[in-house]
Amino acid sequence: MATTDSPADDRPRNAQALEDKSTAVALLLALFVSPLAYYYVGRTKLAVINFLTLNYLLLGIVVVPVHTYKILADARRDGPTPN
Repeated sequence: MATTDSPADDRPRNAQALEDKSTAVALLLALFVSPLAYYYVGRTKLAVINFLTLNYLLLGIVVVPVHTYKILADARRDGPTPN
């Protein structure tokens, strides 16, 4: 059985929870414990990859804060899903 979804349904299931996350906490975690920053914003696979690659061979010091900020900013920009 096929269903048709509206474009608003393309958002992840936890998008509303992601909008409520603190940007300051995410950035502090990204600067000091980057795998926890990814886990905080709901990206567990990226957290594991970051941990196993030793913070992306130390490039994560720059990459992770920018990426987590962008994840949160995109979630806020898309706004809540209409009912």
